[in-house]
Amino acid sequence: MNYYLLKIITLVCLFYLPLVNATGSLPSILDYYPNCSYNIIEKSAVKIKAEQPLSEKLRLSLLAKLRNKAKIINADAIIIINKDVHEINDMSSAHAKKYIVSYKAEFIEDCQTHGKNNQQLTPYDHHGKKIQKTFAIHTKIERKFVFTPPNKPKLNHPIITNTELSLEKGIYGINIGTSYQQVIDKFGEPSIILSMSTSELVTGYGRNHWLHFQNGKLVKVQSKLSIVSPVLLNKVPLRDFFDEVPWVIATKINQKSSLSEVKSAMMMDLKLDDQKEVVIKGHENSLILTFSYKLNEFNEKHYYLDGFSLESNNYSEAKFQGEDQRRAQFSILGSLISNLNQGNSIDVELLKSELGQPLGRITVSPKSYIDIYNLNLLVGVKKSELVSIQIREELFRIKDDLAIMTPWSLGDFVQGKSIEELHNFFPADIFELDNKFQIDTEEYQLTLLFDDSAESMMLYEAEVVIY
Repeated sequence: MNYYLLKIITLVCLFYLPLVNATGSLPSILDYYPNCSYNIIEKSAVKIKAEQPLSEKLRLSLLAKLRNKAKIINADAIIIINKDVHEINDMSSAHAKKYIVSYKAEFIEDCQTHGKNNQQLTPYDHHGKKIQKTFAIHTKIERKFVFTPPNKPKLNHPIITNTELSLEKGIYGINIGTSYQQVIDKFGEPSIILSMSTSELVTGYGRNHWLHFQNGKLVKVQSKLSIVSPVLLNKVPLRDFFDEVPWVIATKINQKSSLSEVKSAMMMDLKLDDQKEVVIKGHENSLILTFSYKLNEFNEKHYYLDGFSLESNNYSEAKFQGEDQRRAQFSILGSLISNLNQGNSIDVELLKSELGQPLGRITVSPKSYIDIYNLNLLVGVKKSELVSIQIREELFRIKDDLAIMTPWSLGDFVQGKSIEELHNFFPADIFELDNKFQIDTEEYQLTLLFDDSAESMMLYEAEVVIY
């Protein structure tokens, strides 16, 4: 009995040994095209049907299939030229969606390379992931912009030791009436700058301190800016001091203090107005405390301090200046997509000059920023190269008639259009996952988001990531 068992084990080992050895010598997947005249033995493809098209196990399985297939025909190396994901109608599965995921590749013979000079990236790397390509940017138009990122190895974020916030002494050593440059000298560069009006500039330090300037002077500081939507706020980088250190008023009143605690600390009989605010007027400035409430077990309202505003008594809120360039800006984006489809590079300075003056800028890092061009449009730049175009449903909570009447557009893709209306513009290899449609090209990736709460799914957001 032991003899036969030993014989079976020996046969199994002899059968698997060549496979183990072969695995170690499978043809490699190249990250770069050879800089020599190589021969394409065969163009082939591998595919798998799966419920999870983005899983790691699936990707590794497909790559193994490619390498084994190349080994069979004695290819020396593999160049992946395309990846395709599409949903299929599988009658055997009533619940889970099924997808066909495939890689197309060239199986090649090796050739004598000449170092690494002039080597070009392949479309996909040896991990089967699309390689991001950079563009050579040639500046054609010089133009000064209000929002220019600092040309420094790191942003100026000085340490702030003064934590006092009061009606008499201002905020952290800065008083109402201080000049814009003095504020920059004290607090450093802001995280976000907004120029929503011709008469007012708003700067944000982190997500919880908003400073308003008129005629170059500080006229208001507040902890919340109601016009900024959560979508935009989440793109603003956090700042340690301004976001992580809870603000304290007059060294006694903490954020989230109850109304009774505020009354006791200030020794005043404070009363909430219709806006759930307490206004404390000084000779030149006013401190406004904003309260929110929670219902206790007896359904009684428990008020707590939620925000503050310190402003000049002469402050008058500026009105949004409107979006007169909106239609032209989206038309320019349509031309940009067309240029990318033709393999043309994007001149960032020329693009910015065509889009016009932005409404604001979010500084992400010393060499990376996001410009805000209208109530929907964000343009990301990193190291002087265009990296993304984001079109969001709501960046600001502002009623603008032109924005309501003029939906955003990105070439053939128009806000509010249904999947059925846009279906003819989808390429055959579009990737679909729930309410998300993804188009991959050699130059960019376009993601379209559809509202799945309505019967007819409508396009509401889009994003282009430039390779």
